[in-house]
Parts: sequence; C-alpha cells; structure tokens
Amino acid sequence: MRSQVATSAAQAEAAQRQASDNQLRLLQSQLEPHMLFNTLANLRVLVTLDPPRAQAMLDHLIRYLRATLGASHANLHPLDTEFRLLDDYLALMALRMGPRLQVQLDLPAALRPQPVPPLLLQPLVENAIRHGLEPQVAGGRLVVRAEAQEGTLVLTVRDTGAGLTDTATPA
Repeated sequence: MRSQVATSAAQAEAAQRQASDNQLRLLQSQLEPHMLFNTLANLRVLVTLDPPRAQAMLDHLIRYLRATLGASHANLHPLDTEFRLLDDYLALMALRMGPRLQVQLDLPAALRPQPVPPLLLQPLVENAIRHGLEPQVAGGRLVVRAEAQEGTLVLTVRDTGAGLTDTATPA
C-alpha cells in the first residue's frame, strides 16, 4: 500500500512538473514574437535615422535571441544567465524608450549560480515596462532584484509606473 501511495505521489509530481514545463514553453512562445516584431519595427526606422543606434540594437537582439533559443531547450539555467538575458532585453527597450527607462539589476554574486527556469523574469519585466512605464510620459524606473531570505530565493520586479487600475485592459 505504501509503495502504491509513493508511486502515485511520484507520478502526480511528474505530471505537475510536465504541466508547468508546458505552460512555461507556451508563455515563451507568446512573448518572443511580440518583442521581436516591436524590435524589428524600431530597427526599420533606426536604420535610416540613426545607423549606429540601429547597429547597437541589432547586436543586443542577436545576443538576446541566441541566448533565448539556447535557454528554451533547458529546464533550468543559472540565475546569472537569466539576468544576462534581461540585460539584453532591457538594452533593447532602452534603445526604444531612451532616457525614459531607468534600470537597476541587483544580483548578488552568491546567487549567480542558483538554478531557475529560463525566462522566469521576462514576462514580469515586459509587463512592468508595457503597462507600468511606457504609458507614462516621463517613463520611470525598473528594479529587478534577487536576494536570499531565510534560505529562499526571492526575486522582485518593481517599477515606478502608475500601477494597475480597474479600467486596465488586458493585453
């Protein structure tokens, strides 16, 4: 009887893990095209108006896509890799928003090797920019922080945007 319970529990845990993996992959497939199309549209304009800036944006896009494609084949990667992906993504957004976007990434050295699912922070950061900072004329500040609290990894994404309202429309 104990063996059956243990087997059932293990199967339930494996099914839950598979469902979470599938959900993450679905989210990744939804996020990447949206960001890619926006970036390509900005690149199209920058190529004629500001070629050096377009080149910088293209370099960030290439690094971001290369890392994203590699990460999509892994279940976990180091938190340092996650922050490097965010750094390239945020560089693309900074080129788009200019000085309206101020960014602070805080990752203590001790937490760099901590394993996390790929693109864990990406949807939070994208939503903070899209719904919190972009709508504001002055833009704002985005802070992404990792810290250990009582042996638990705590990841925080904060922005100085107006916040959600009852009239906010889903994207």
